[in-house]
Amino acid sequence: MSNSDSESSFFKVPTSHQAETVQRLKPGTGSRQHAFYKVCRDGAYFFLKALNPEFLHLTFYREIMRKEHALGASLHSEYIVAYHEFTDTPDECSVLMDYVSGTTLSDFVKQQPEYFARPEHLRKLLRQLCLALHELHSHQALHLDLKPSNIMLTSVNNDVRLIDLGCCYMDARPDLMGQTATYAAPEQRDGSYDVDARTDIYAVGKILEELAPKQLFYQKIVARCLKERKEDRFQSVEELLLLLDEQKSSVSRAWLLLPALLLLLLALLYNWRNNSGRFAIADGTEFVDTTCLDTFYLRVVSAADHSAAVIPAPEDGFPYVKDIVIPESVTFRGETFYIREIAANAFRECSLITNIHIPPTITTINNSALRNCCRITGLYLPPSLCNLYYEPFASCRSLTNVSWPASATRVPRNCFVACVSLRAISLPEGVVSIGQDAFAGCDSLEDIQLPNTIQRIDRGVFYQCRSLRTITLPSRVKVLGEYLFYKCESLEEIKVLAPEPPAVSTIVDSSFHGVVRVPARSLVAYQNTRGWSKLNLQPLSEE
Repeated sequence: MSNSDSESSFFKVPTSHQAETVQRLKPGTGSRQHAFYKVCRDGAYFFLKALNPEFLHLTFYREIMRKEHALGASLHSEYIVAYHEFTDTPDECSVLMDYVSGTTLSDFVKQQPEYFARPEHLRKLLRQLCLALHELHSHQALHLDLKPSNIMLTSVNNDVRLIDLGCCYMDARPDLMGQTATYAAPEQRDGSYDVDARTDIYAVGKILEELAPKQLFYQKIVARCLKERKEDRFQSVEELLLLLDEQKSSVSRAWLLLPALLLLLLALLYNWRNNSGRFAIADGTEFVDTTCLDTFYLRVVSAADHSAAVIPAPEDGFPYVKDIVIPESVTFRGETFYIREIAANAFRECSLITNIHIPPTITTINNSALRNCCRITGLYLPPSLCNLYYEPFASCRSLTNVSWPASATRVPRNCFVACVSLRAISLPEGVVSIGQDAFAGCDSLEDIQLPNTIQRIDRGVFYQCRSLRTITLPSRVKVLGEYLFYKCESLEEIKVLAPEPPAVSTIVDSSFHGVVRVPARSLVAYQNTRGWSKLNLQPLSEE
């Protein structure tokens, strides 16, 4: 254990973490009540926030910690720090959350003062911050203490992580509000506390005012955010997000002549090719197709196989909006290329897409391809699809219907994480594994049908599926990951059909008071197997 602050009288490792590698972190301003630690558990780093010993007897501070964890654990946004455990014992009151490798926005600006002079950097920050607030507001909570020191930027890619939910306001706890005078809205400063989502929007304007003093478009946003009357501000962060998307589209429209010029250039190149001989198309060549109703940005995957992938729209290009119909093939330099892949991040955060048609030529959907397409309600995945990679449909909050093909035999990690409207899904015969956290945070998931071919269900697959009441694990399942049914408060029955107990460590938490039904002939084997023996095991009824 590293003791980087051993001279402090408060440095005492919380009881529940004494077996782990712990490093004391320096406290921030106004953090007299708390001690902070960097905890290493199984090779992963976490951030531990613990009440100092002299405050442990005060119920008020314990309640703030309890409220912070309850709110944080209910949120599912990549732009808000993830909360994990809450410990409340006579000797300890602490919250365990993800450790964010990076720096606060306030320190980042000091280190790189010109970074946000680039509009694309400022737009990215503002959009990610608004998405974090949208998640917070959708859970009937307000931050009320937004400021640069409560916004982290990751060391990789400078992505937003909103931190410090300790003073958030929820309807049930109006007495636990916080604020910083520089960023506080008029309704906070005058003591009326007539607060709502527009109060956080005011703080967004104050932050933006510091970052974009010379950018006209953003100064217009600042002016509206900082209106004295709430009625004159943006009425929601969704309205602000829509403005950002429209601004990106308007920038693109300034280039309306570009397609015509491009077509002219292609015609000239086509004539040149016919007159001067055939030239090779290299793998990785990117091009634009404007022959369909939509403009598509594409990359040659294999010139030899005539395959291509849909790629993300560039900052200065036409965005993907509304109904998207991906073509089966396109023509480039006189040759036909078949659309085989959707590239990583191709439609990520395209919040204006309402529907997407995936053609029967698609075989691969890559990382985060449709992540946070928050208006898509249904997905039909074609029978040609074989390969899906990390979080392809994560945070598609309106998604209710999914048709999964038998050709896609593995459900990837984080596949449907935080798809909060998904109520039911049936995986067909042929699917053999479900990756880590695949359905985590699917709060509305009530029914999932697993095929007889399933063999492995990894860690946390159904974590926080609060509406799930019963589930059947087929007979070929051999491995069940830990935390599989944690925070599934409605779960009453787990049927395990495997004649031999699958390998497990811990699959349920203390909130589970239901029954686990196993084959009658295997009941004794389950009772004598680690991970199963402490559960309420009952024999399956013979049919």
